[in-house]
Amino acid sequence: MNAMKKVILFLLSFVFFVSEANAQDYFTVIKVNGNIVIERTGNPLGTGTSFARNENLLFRIPESRAAVINPELGRFLLTSENMDEFKNSKSNFLPSSGKIRTRSVKTVTDKHNLSAQLEDNYLMLAENRILIDTAIYPMNSKDFFYLTFDYHNKTINKRLTFNADTLIIRQPELLAVDGSEIPASDIKQMKLIYYQEGDSFVLKPVCSFSPVFADLNVLWKEISIIIHQMEMNTYEEKLNEINAFIQEFYGSIDETNLKRWLKEDLGLNQ
Repeated sequence: MNAMKKVILFLLSFVFFVSEANAQDYFTVIKVNGNIVIERTGNPLGTGTSFARNENLLFRIPESRAAVINPELGRFLLTSENMDEFKNSKSNFLPSSGKIRTRSVKTVTDKHNLSAQLEDNYLMLAENRILIDTAIYPMNSKDFFYLTFDYHNKTINKRLTFNADTLIIRQPELLAVDGSEIPASDIKQMKLIYYQEGDSFVLKPVCSFSPVFADLNVLWKEISIIIHQMEMNTYEEKLNEINAFIQEFYGSIDETNLKRWLKEDLGLNQ
């Protein structure tokens, strides 16, 4: 009887080991830039694709890259340069579940520094809210912010709405020109201007940035994969990994807007 118990325990432990090994050997694709295919099947990697770590991947475009994730080993940015290392290294090459890479989300606490909130490539959600120091920038019917950009050799000015000390940027309003929606790809750079009306009006350039108008339905699917694969991780770990992914593939976003979007659109709460 004891011998039989030992056999059963051994078999159970073996099954558990195999399942754990298999779990560590499979990665799910979050996003692909370029063209990467599985050599064995000829199928391209795409969002949601699951593949074994030892698969041979062909980079049809040398600069292609893919964000992939495993619940135990974490997220990894796969390129043609690190593919061999990814396949052949030991399991501790990637961070363990308990030590998944954490990158701090940009937290802007200095309301005086608007350029720190709107900088470089900035991800535009359906609505972005920017905190303003109203002691420096009062907002009312005569003093307000607007965004300006060039479109087909014309200068487009968009006055921004506000609520108390919060500036509100709504994507649909930005992309509406003369009653029609313009292609987001035609907008390369925006400038934030502060307007003050008095005996003579004053224009104060604040900052300039490159807006990133992502397909929010696609981004929703990508972030959903991260959340699902990191089901056992803490909220902060999920938040930091999502932020790192967004920075690598889209652009910067501040903590307040990221948390609000994750809560409202994906139901991710603290």
